[in-house]
Amino acid sequence: MSQELEKRQGELNIKKSSLSKEQKTFNKLIQQIAALRQELAELTAILDKQRQHYIKHISPFVQQLTGLRTQLVVLMNGFMTLSKGLSDYEKEDLRGLILHLLQDIFRYQQGEPEGELLDIFNALSDTTYQDISEQYLAKLRVAAAEEETLPAPVTASKRERYKEEKERLLDALRRKNIQQLYRQLAKFFHPDLEQDPGKIQLKEELMKQLIIAKENEDLLSMLQLEIQWIEQEDRHPDQLTNDKLHLYNTTLKEQVKDLQEQIQSLFNHPKYEFLQGFAKTPQSARFIDWKSEKNNLDNLLYGFREIISGLSQDTKSALKVLKDVLKNNT
Repeated sequence: MSQELEKRQGELNIKKSSLSKEQKTFNKLIQQIAALRQELAELTAILDKQRQHYIKHISPFVQQLTGLRTQLVVLMNGFMTLSKGLSDYEKEDLRGLILHLLQDIFRYQQGEPEGELLDIFNALSDTTYQDISEQYLAKLRVAAAEEETLPAPVTASKRERYKEEKERLLDALRRKNIQQLYRQLAKFFHPDLEQDPGKIQLKEELMKQLIIAKENEDLLSMLQLEIQWIEQEDRHPDQLTNDKLHLYNTTLKEQVKDLQEQIQSLFNHPKYEFLQGFAKTPQSARFIDWKSEKNNLDNLLYGFREIISGLSQDTKSALKVLKDVLKNNT
């Protein structure tokens, strides 16, 4: 069996049979980071492309549909107070259907819910909309917490408060990851801390690139700089001590975690979260069939108009329409 092994980008150029545990971990983490970097870049590009298509071709129909859902919720809610005509089971099904419609409305409407729709949601739901929002924001606040105090959000109105804070916290989480990596790399790259005259010029150049990447909030370039430095630091990477590799591995593990968090939170960013109505995960967003979605929207628009027309009749006729709707949707 040949002793020659091909070297993958970022890996230690040594025989696999002689790899220590720390060296194996290093190679594994480098590969994992490269894969996560590529996944994050590809997902961001896909979501940006899908977002632009949605805005141009789909959004007008979704807004029409949101308006019809709003009419439907108001009409259906009126039947919740009827003393006769609906069984307890049918009213429970109706409650679930109204809440489902409200969730779709809240996902696509401009701004945060208020007025009659918010009152209906709070009356029918086991948890108020405000409580749900605060629970989610509380998780983001914990994740985005930094050493310094986060600035208070400046909002033009109560309507925009939740959306602004959510976006601010997600951005703070991303900046936190960048700031942590910058501090780690600055310790490696700072030329004033270098004893080897032959490496001072290299570190000066790396430090300049690091500062530019931080100013541009370019996490991917910062990760590439680190891998470049690790590869160049020793002429013989197989001679790196396990202590030094352990230090690198600790940093690389943190970066794996940060990249995974960014990928997981990407779909929840206000820029992209409406795409959740068309895909369950950011990975599946690339497979959205917009032609089929447009046809589905056309069918929904027609169906909702028919239901609204039926529920606007006299009570007896409207109840018959409502029972048919419940039967077909529960």
